[in-house]
Amino acid sequence: MQLRAICLFVISALGMGICRSEMIPPLKIPLLMSANFGELRPNHFHSGIDLKTQGRTGLPVYAMDSGYVSRIVVSPWGFGRAVYINHPSGLTTVYGHLERFAPFIDEIVRRQQYEQEEFSIDSEFADGEIPVAQGDIIGYSGNAGSSGGPHLHLDVRDSETQDPMDPQEWLSSYITDDVAPEVRRLLFYSHDGVMGNTTRRTERKAVRGAAGAYTIGAPVPVWGDVSFGIEAYDRMTGTANKYGVHQVDLYIDDSLFFSTFIYRYSFDETRYINSFTDEGKIMRTYVAPGNRLESIYKQVENRGVLRVDEERTYRCRYALTDYDGNRSYLDFSLVGKLQEPVEPQKSGVYFSYAVDNLYKKDDFGIFVPAGALYENLDFTRRKIASPQYCSDTHAIAPVEVSLHRPAELSIRLTTDTLADKAQYYLVQLKNNRRYAVNGEYDNGWYKAKIRTFGSYAVAVDSVQPDIQPVAPERWGARGVVTLKISDGESGLNTYRGEIDGKFVLFELDGKTGRITYRLESNRVKKGSKHDLRVAVTDMCGNERTYSHSFVW
Repeated sequence: MQLRAICLFVISALGMGICRSEMIPPLKIPLLMSANFGELRPNHFHSGIDLKTQGRTGLPVYAMDSGYVSRIVVSPWGFGRAVYINHPSGLTTVYGHLERFAPFIDEIVRRQQYEQEEFSIDSEFADGEIPVAQGDIIGYSGNAGSSGGPHLHLDVRDSETQDPMDPQEWLSSYITDDVAPEVRRLLFYSHDGVMGNTTRRTERKAVRGAAGAYTIGAPVPVWGDVSFGIEAYDRMTGTANKYGVHQVDLYIDDSLFFSTFIYRYSFDETRYINSFTDEGKIMRTYVAPGNRLESIYKQVENRGVLRVDEERTYRCRYALTDYDGNRSYLDFSLVGKLQEPVEPQKSGVYFSYAVDNLYKKDDFGIFVPAGALYENLDFTRRKIASPQYCSDTHAIAPVEVSLHRPAELSIRLTTDTLADKAQYYLVQLKNNRRYAVNGEYDNGWYKAKIRTFGSYAVAVDSVQPDIQPVAPERWGARGVVTLKISDGESGLNTYRGEIDGKFVLFELDGKTGRITYRLESNRVKKGSKHDLRVAVTDMCGNERTYSHSFVW
């Protein structure tokens, strides 16, 4: 297929010395994806594919090619347990959310965890330290870390740059797809122009016709500069999942106006997704001046903004193509209709994407560095008296703005009576919920770095974390000690478990807050009474300890 030829060309053009290699699948079951490469995620593109594991954990995971283990990560979040393997081809494969490691890897991991007295580790290894052959079992599939259900996350990366590439290129013969993408809606954005109803943003629902062709109904009246956004998803054979769209092309009067092709990108670019998308799921044609994302754009005319300055019909067509070449079309029309543009009302302070921006007034200050914004904006701040907090609530807008680099926020406390200043922390208020943002107290002010605009206030956390034993009467019989730890204010910071005064390795599940230790006879003497002590601290330094005696 034509798209397949494009993929091979991209590999040749972007490979940078990578040799094409034959890889085997990491699982010995029929391959079905629950997520594909480049899907739109909060603050990032999906860096690999997620392979279904038949709704269960514990399936053997195999090294796709020979090489050596270059990195091992263990964390309660993210990939959970992950193995990185470097291959002679110049590629690195990454296997994430593992339930457990193969014994030859687990031995190394546990040794490091006990040496560091930490569950979380991130260790790198040199060629020859941990060799693996193609087909070796390197672990077992799971649901660890930030996984939303049992699956195997798989990355294929350039070993030198760590740029992720689409793993389907190496697994395409094992994955069947004959279903074309699905279009949901089309959006129009006015840029110092006007649309028929004078709004700066309007949308139309996509209506499916025969053979995967979509329309939106009546033409849209436009005058001046307009850009576009489309909400669309790929579909695949044998599953009901939604996926990201591999290639998006927009034609204006039969000429290619805008094109994206997601095959490879740099992790340095991935946060620019906040400028590429609207609402986290609409792919925009507009390329903001502060958007430095390069790898996915294949053609962009006039930054993705169309100038409508003729009183005529503009014929437009979106073509959406998946990895296997299945394609859908959305046809629509614009009608150039001369209208007087409506000047946008501005009530705030001009912030530029290109330079540092500093705003300070009375009890509030914010520093937004150059490169934090994707485009210029009208900055506003509203103060709300909030007796439940130690400061007023400061609503900084536009609230939907995500920052590419952190901004430095300073809020003066209205009530500053705590002897222990470490108990202050910042909260972001969103959808009737509070999200902790930790910074530091400084002479009557609280200062922290933030990544989004919104509503912020200073709160107090003087409450100890919570520790709840889970069925302690069964610890001895089961040989497993489990507790649940949590903190409803500033959030958990550290935890430590000891039995008979010696450190033991409790594994933390970030999703459930449970810490678990499987009793080891080489560390805990069997047939004896034992004293357990668990200490937990939160981000404000509050500590709680739990002690219990049991027999094993």
